[in-house]
Order: sequence, then structure tokens, then C-alpha cells
Amino acid sequence: MTTDDEADDEARVSRRRFLQGAGTAGVIAATPWLWPGAAGAAGASTGPTLLRQTPIAGAPPPEQLHLQFGGDAASEMSASWATPVRVNRPRLRLGKPGLGHGIDIDADERVYTEALTGQTVYTYHARMEGLEADTDYAYQVHHLGADPLAGRFHTGPDGRSKKFRFTSFGDQSVPMPIGLGLGPWSPNAGFVVDAVEAANPLFHLLNGDLCYANVSDSPVETWSAFFNNNMRSARNRPWMPCEGNHENEVVNGPQGYLAYQTRFDLPANGEQPPFAGNWYAFTVGAIRVVSINNDDVCLQDGAFSTYRRDHVPGYTSNGANPYIRGYSGGAQKRWLERTLREAREDTGIDWIVVCMHQVAMSSAHFNGADLGIRQEWLPLFDRYGVDLVVAGHEHHFERTFPVKGVVPGSALLTPQTQGTDAASIDTTAGCCHMIIGGGGHSGFTPPSAFDTPHDGVLIAGVGNGSPQQQHPTIIVTEPAPWSAYRDVTTPYGFATFDVDPGAGAGMTTITVTHYGAQKGSSVYAPVDTCVLRRPSRRHGQAGGDRGLAATAARAR
Repeated sequence: MTTDDEADDEARVSRRRFLQGAGTAGVIAATPWLWPGAAGAAGASTGPTLLRQTPIAGAPPPEQLHLQFGGDAASEMSASWATPVRVNRPRLRLGKPGLGHGIDIDADERVYTEALTGQTVYTYHARMEGLEADTDYAYQVHHLGADPLAGRFHTGPDGRSKKFRFTSFGDQSVPMPIGLGLGPWSPNAGFVVDAVEAANPLFHLLNGDLCYANVSDSPVETWSAFFNNNMRSARNRPWMPCEGNHENEVVNGPQGYLAYQTRFDLPANGEQPPFAGNWYAFTVGAIRVVSINNDDVCLQDGAFSTYRRDHVPGYTSNGANPYIRGYSGGAQKRWLERTLREAREDTGIDWIVVCMHQVAMSSAHFNGADLGIRQEWLPLFDRYGVDLVVAGHEHHFERTFPVKGVVPGSALLTPQTQGTDAASIDTTAGCCHMIIGGGGHSGFTPPSAFDTPHDGVLIAGVGNGSPQQQHPTIIVTEPAPWSAYRDVTTPYGFATFDVDPGAGAGMTTITVTHYGAQKGSSVYAPVDTCVLRRPSRRHGQAGGDRGLAATAARAR
């Protein structure tokens, strides 16, 4: 057990000095108590303005450790963790591999009480700023009376300086039954973590429906199982989430998102609670990643839980309602339009990638796509040239040809296909949508859910419902010329995205590979690949994508 916490606080190196250019080796030489084995080299704190806290022997160790980028992946990172009780002096030690930990950063505490069980959850978040681009760091999180928990990470590149990889899947659940076993679980929810870690991405996009705590009788334990399962990867690279319908735990906050908002430390969106964290964006290399919350626009009543309805104290008397379509009053849409416009006008950004949960197109008779997304989001995606959308909700893998606009006369706003090459996709012609929903949910999309030749399946409305009774969905079908590929043989999987900012001839590419696995198998093998292409804006072509498709064609 380390006892560096009792070191002289007046000897602590300032965060500003360390992060703004002091070499880690120099910091360690100046403050010998920071290197391994030097615990207790200095006496107890004598700082007159510091509140003394007595170490508590046997305090529970940190758990559920995970990373998140700040708004700039090259210079900002947050580490988040949890403990079962409040702890004393939660902090993070930061350094570089082989050089010790040169700086301590105080963590912020966030707390919520689970409405179903009355359990109080304590989470801690330490923000690291002023980091060096494309650099390895090592860190530990710790508090008085317990051993630290360690991790490492690599910061994002400086602009278009190098290639990198990210990964994505949604709808994970947990690898074992929790409580009464009401929520989904499967071994693949664990196997996929090792597969992602073996792929060694810079970061991972988690496309909503994380652990399904909203349908569990033990939601706190479900969240704990989720983070502790993912920790072997998520403490070494950011797992950047979006909210799905199952993150809505009704009565936990105004929209049910309090557990999610408390457990993650995500880039700011300019909003105060209850919207903070519900949507956000970050830049990594020449990619702007935009994470949005589709419950705000979807027609489907997807968060309803009979267990919470019947067991949350005061469910009816408190006016609980899991159906929250339109909850932001247009705030998210205004933010999204501004964020997409700024990204497309920024000549440092080549790619706009949207991470969301429910889908705009699907060929599975499972949930179906949602008309609300087509009404509210797709016109913005078209206007500002979104290149790629990754989603979940449907528990299979499917991707589209580039789409832009609407099929003439379509009352369902069916997206118009802009190309038919399934292997090489020109994203200046339209956006490529990908469903990557095989993260681990035990209820995967069965082969019988797919038509041949296949339909598009769409939720076009909902029937009568109430806070006590789920709104039924109204399903329609449509032609699906937009469907470029779907995997109906391997129910579980994830995708890798290999970004090449300088692919030659003025182009930048993202090579996509989907890896599939059978139920109960830890073997994830490639089953599909394609290349997304667009001209790089390296030389300052601002103001949209007019003429870029022709440039792309000439460069091939």
C-alpha cells in the first residue's frame, strides 16, 4: 500500500508547471517523494490553509476506472472511477512511462442516489489538461487508506500528423447475470472488450445502450459490472459513449440520465444540468466526433421498464414519465446545427463522424429505424456534409451506400442513395450510416428478422400510451436500395476504423473492418471491409463540399 498521501503538500509540483512544459524527469528530480519507493520521505502537511484528513486504514480501493477525452483529444483527458463509500482526498497521479508520476491532480466528487434502491453512488473525476499530443502517459488514481489503481493512455495526434485507429460498437450489456437476472447479459459482452483491446485503438465509440441498468432490479450493481468488465480496456484508452434509450432510468433525474451523467466526465456542451453530458463533441486529428442523444427526437417509446414502474417508490405520485421525446425543447438541435456548421467551416477538419444510438435506416424486423431521426437530424447531416454515422439499437451489423436527400415523393422521407459501390464510398456524395449493435446483448437480431430481398423497416409513429403503459410502435416497410451490406450470420461484433490523413493524391481515407463472432465465442474474425474516401482539406478549402466529389473521382 502506498502512503504518498501523507507527503508534504507544500512540496507538491504545480499542475501548471508540469503540464506546460516541465519534463517529467526534471519534476521527479526536484521532488524526490514522487518517485516509486519514496513514500513518506516528507513529513505531514503543515499548510495553514489545508484541511487535514486522517488516513482510513482499509478504505475500499478505486474501481470502475475509465477514460474520456476532453474537447481536444491531443491535450485533454479525464479519468473517472467509483467507490462504494465516500473516500478521503481522491486524486490522480500523472506521469510518463518509466519516469514515475510527476503531478497530483485533485478529483471532483459526484454523487447520486438510485431511485429504485436508495443506494448512494460516489464517483470521482480528474481532468488532465495541457497534455502533449501523440504522447504516452501513465497514471494512478488513489485516495487515503487504499492501494492505487493504475492505467495508461496515448493522446491524440496533432492535426493530420499521423494515422490512427478507433473502434465502435453498441448494445453491450454485461457478461454475467446481475440480481434477479432481469437485464440482458452474455459472455460476448466480456469477449468483445478483449477484442477491442487487442485491436489497440486510440479510442472507442460506445454507441448507446451500455449496461441496461434501467431494466435491472439491481441497477447500481449492473453499472458496476459494466465498468469493471470494460476497465481492462477503458482505463487505457477513452471509451466515448452516447446515450441510448436504456440509459434512461426513470426518476433518476428529470430525464432519467442522472446515473450516466454522474459516472461520465464528458466535454462541455454549453448547457447546465439536466442537459450537461447528453450531447458533446471532440476533435481528434482531422476528425470532429459529435455524440448526440436520439431520445430527444425518436418516436419510439424505448425506455419503458415495467420493473421500475412497479418498484420505484413514488413512481406515479412523482409524475415519472420515461417517454421524453422533445425533452430539450430544441436546445440539442440548435447545438447540433452550430457544431456541424463550425466543423464543416474548419479547414483543419476533414471528417465529421456522428455517434448516436437509434438508427435512420435498418433492414431488420427488430426495432426498426425511426422517422423522428429522419425528420430532425438527417437534413442537418445533409446540409453540413456528415461523412459517417455509427449507431446501435438494432443488434446486428449493417451499412449503407452514401445517402443524401429524400427519394422524391416519399412520405417516409426515405434517404436517397447517391452511389452503388459498396467497397469504396465517396462521402462527399452522401453520408454512410453503420449499425454496429452486436456488442453483447443476449437478444441479438435473429436471421429470421431479415427479408430476402429485404425491406427497410421504419417506426413511423406510436399508438396510445402513458407513463404506466408503453406506447406501441407503428411499423411500416419501404424499399431499401440504400443497404450496401448486412451481416446475418455472426450476431456479435465490433468495427475498426483506420484513419489515413494523407492517403495520396490529396485524399484522406478511413478503412472500415467489421469483426464478427458467434454466440459464446471469443474469436472475432473480419467479415466485411470498405473504404470511405474524401479529399483532404489540408490546403484550406472552406465553405462546404461543392466540387469535392469531382475531385475525389479524379484522384482515384
